[in-house]
Amino acid sequence: MTPLVKRPSWLSLGAAVIALASALAHAQQTYPLRPVRMIVPFAAGGTTDTIGRFIAKDLAERLGQSVIVENRGGGGGTVGAEVAARSQPDGYNILLASAEAFGMTDGILKRLNYNPEKDLAPVTMISRAPNTITLHPSVKATTLKELIEFARANPGKLRYGSPGIGSNPHLIGELFKSRFKLDITHIPYKGGGNGIVDAVSGQIEMIVTGINTAAPRVKAGQLRTLAITGSSRSPLLPGVPTMAEAGAEDFVLGALFGVYVPGGTPAAPIARLQKELAAVAGAPDFRNRLIEVGQEPAETLQGQAFGKYMLAEARRWRDLARAAGVKDE
Repeated sequence: MTPLVKRPSWLSLGAAVIALASALAHAQQTYPLRPVRMIVPFAAGGTTDTIGRFIAKDLAERLGQSVIVENRGGGGGTVGAEVAARSQPDGYNILLASAEAFGMTDGILKRLNYNPEKDLAPVTMISRAPNTITLHPSVKATTLKELIEFARANPGKLRYGSPGIGSNPHLIGELFKSRFKLDITHIPYKGGGNGIVDAVSGQIEMIVTGINTAAPRVKAGQLRTLAITGSSRSPLLPGVPTMAEAGAEDFVLGALFGVYVPGGTPAAPIARLQKELAAVAGAPDFRNRLIEVGQEPAETLQGQAFGKYMLAEARRWRDLARAAGVKDE
């Protein structure tokens, strides 16, 4: 005689689904139970650091836990990204990154000790950041045209700083160099904050850096910004033209920032972070603070939509670098 098999009832299946939903909701409500670490892959004092501290403050208020910023500069943003990729995937380690984390030149992509697509999980897009072409006053150029003429008349004498090899400002500098056939030398740093110190002291003659990093020094008369790489002028430096206005058409370039977690992070912490980061990024006060430091608020893409967008951005930069003949140093 065939034994009777007890089949689950629709009632018991429904109870199981409700229990699972309840457990997920509980996980979202209880996370986080301790402080969250935000890795900023550039040194303190630069554009990325400023954005990171804005996010950390507002995110902490929404999570009910401290968000501690940890600066891990180097490698044009890839050192900090690797630290994040190798961190415990538990929701307590997050990364503020731009396309640099995905390797913006072919050489750097090949040298990465992590797989950006597998080892980093996209959470939320935050902002866009144009850069500036900024000079020490010892360079007698007050316009972009005069800078180009000066560089051509003095081959090899101009040194420009960036936050690191393969970083967004580095590639902007190399594209500028290639476009106008200039002989200028790249000096990499571990962040915009470090480079600006040498620019002010005259250790380097030029720096490609974020608007908020340059603006205080420009207003103090320590540096001179000739152009910004955004599509419109910045309220932080309203007298400074865009690259197009300065004579360099089709040169709208900048960084794109967003938050990631290590690959394998559970869905519940990611969902909570997405919810709170979307609220942070969409708040009028936060957006106004971004604008005040030379940022442009970005559309709030999340999850895979954001990840695909950033991958496409990194590929675009690699194509630009390849076309300009950028060589990894």
